[in-house]
Amino acid sequence: MADDILLSDDLLNQLISVGEVDILVAVPSYNNAETIGHTVEIVEEGVQAHFPRERVVIVNTDGGSKDGTPEIFSTHQAQRQNSRGITSLRTERRICTNYASVPNPGLAFRTILAAAELLRAKACAVVSPLASNATPDWICSLLQPVYNRQMDFVAPLYTREKFEGLLTRNVLYPITRGVLGRGIRELQAGEMGFSGKLASYCLNQDVWHEDAVLASPEIWIAVTALTSEFQCVQSYLGSRAPLRSGASADIVGIIRQTLGSLFWCLESHESAWVDRAAPSPVPAIGADHALSPQATRINRKRLLDLFRSGVQELAPILESILSPEAHAEIQRIAGLEDDKVRVENSLWARTICDFAASYHRAVLNRDHLIQAFVPLYRGCIYSFMLKHQASSQDDIEADVENLCLEIEGLKPYLIEKWQVRSEVKS
Repeated sequence: MADDILLSDDLLNQLISVGEVDILVAVPSYNNAETIGHTVEIVEEGVQAHFPRERVVIVNTDGGSKDGTPEIFSTHQAQRQNSRGITSLRTERRICTNYASVPNPGLAFRTILAAAELLRAKACAVVSPLASNATPDWICSLLQPVYNRQMDFVAPLYTREKFEGLLTRNVLYPITRGVLGRGIRELQAGEMGFSGKLASYCLNQDVWHEDAVLASPEIWIAVTALTSEFQCVQSYLGSRAPLRSGASADIVGIIRQTLGSLFWCLESHESAWVDRAAPSPVPAIGADHALSPQATRINRKRLLDLFRSGVQELAPILESILSPEAHAEIQRIAGLEDDKVRVENSLWARTICDFAASYHRAVLNRDHLIQAFVPLYRGCIYSFMLKHQASSQDDIEADVENLCLEIEGLKPYLIEKWQVRSEVKS
């Protein structure tokens, strides 16, 4: 275990009292008093049903909740009469730790990895208490590929509403697919599975001081698994309830957190994709994608207004990031009538590549660069929603596939721009 990992005496004593385990399930939390009890129930029922002979520990890493979340986790008793008569041959243990006084995703995951290494867990899963419709089968889907099939990393797959998860579909997944050559649908998810081997490897990397890892450890762990000698798979869980109103950050914060972290990962794992000759698909257990016909409500007029104002106000910054042709085309599109706005996949793929290369070359402050991406993303999403108002699931999937291929085809262009060094501009 990394020498500088700080485990409190209380947590260390709890871990030592548990001893070695086969399975560890972690539940990171922050003010989740309303849902943490349900999460504990589905975790316990899942391990009872599918891993009755295994030694199991459930770990709650809490980021300073003020609503009694840790107390509920520690004292809540699952309603055994509602568990369909399932009983376990082993007793599950619960461990709870307040790792910080304020939420810190990186520190929460680092604590989970440290616990997994100390307990020598063979298979681990992380389940978010925000997944209000999680089921015991999720636990099986995340753990079985690791415990029974010797996989090292399990990314979840969900059924999404028609216009839900648009950042994933239009940015994050196409980058992993087109640039890394190892596409996973849900790059930053509340759920994942991983082996003890991957946990120890990630724990002992000298990256835990990096902002990108602290902000989005899920992305870094996923990219590390995809670009190293680890066996990866995607596992279909089913529908995931959308976050409750107010449960997620604004789009600027989300993009800063996710895209900034992904661009940093491209940089830190450069040799793994620059030299990769051919794509290596990540297999899926169950459906590899699924959309429901229900459409998430989004204020399209506001998206378009913010796209247009951003293109105008950020013109000097965008000019330093984008190729002249791409910048001119985006300016032209911003001036079109509402129903004529279309951001074609070829333009969007080039835009993504220009931003990725400019991030690496540090053509300006990286935080400013990511913020400049936001209005263009809004224009892309407006175009996507306008284009697919009446589209079927197959039509939308074909469009996403086309975007992935466009980025893949631009990989030589990205590498060429990537390898040109620039000085940082303030």
